[in-house]
Amino acid sequence: MKQYFDNIDTLKRFTSELDRHQDQLKCQHCSKNDQFVPHSFIYKQCHKALAEKVGKRIFCSNRYGHSGCGRPFTLYVASALPSLQYGTTHLFIFLSSLLANFTVKAAYKKATGQSASRNAWHWLTKVERRLMHYRTILKTRPHTVNTRFSTRSKRLQILLPTLTRLFSCFGDCPCANFQLLNQCCFI
Repeated sequence: MKQYFDNIDTLKRFTSELDRHQDQLKCQHCSKNDQFVPHSFIYKQCHKALAEKVGKRIFCSNRYGHSGCGRPFTLYVASALPSLQYGTTHLFIFLSSLLANFTVKAAYKKATGQSASRNAWHWLTKVERRLMHYRTILKTRPHTVNTRFSTRSKRLQILLPTLTRLFSCFGDCPCANFQLLNQCCFI
């Protein structure tokens, strides 16, 4: 099932025409493909005045004569990172700052404007967990990347060459393009 979309309008159009997309949709729990019903929007609120639509829920309906399982599914705009406050643009700024030899704290402050860098380490841990997935997509092996980075952190010495190659393959805002092309979350 397609999970990431270019923009919110494409997502709205897709969910308003769920009957037309039955061949693309299949519930992973009950294996039915004609029971999906659009539900509600997902918002991210960066500050009090602004709530931005970043996704929409659909569910496999078990109401009003439908025989689905009743489980919800979430569809997102490619620029949103599920379960995180910041989007792919902030993550890209953070990672590209690390590639430019910023410290982790300075890179996080540049990306988010926040001085407390605790979440930066969470982001790095999530990126590190996905490292093998990135390398599988790039079809490279860890020792074939020739780029060397001068950093004291062993974690960054492992991550940065793969991220350099990944960013060169996915163009502008590679985190969002990665999600859109592979239909899986970047981190």
